[in-house]
Amino acid sequence: MTMDNMIGKKITISGMVLEIVSDAGERWETLNTTTRETIFMEKTVLQNALRLAMAEVISDNKNRV
Repeated sequence: MTMDNMIGKKITISGMVLEIVSDAGERWETLNTTTRETIFMEKTVLQNALRLAMAEVISDNKNRV
């Protein structure tokens, strides 16, 4: 999975469902969809978690109307 065009995608990681809302340089700004809290996540951490199947993309921004 490439890290291009991640904005708008929802991922599940560590029991949380996060929506990536913006690119903040070396980090992604994400929104926890349950608590509505903003979480900043290092891009390399997310990339490694996806590669190791510790995180999963559960929806794609292509499905938006």
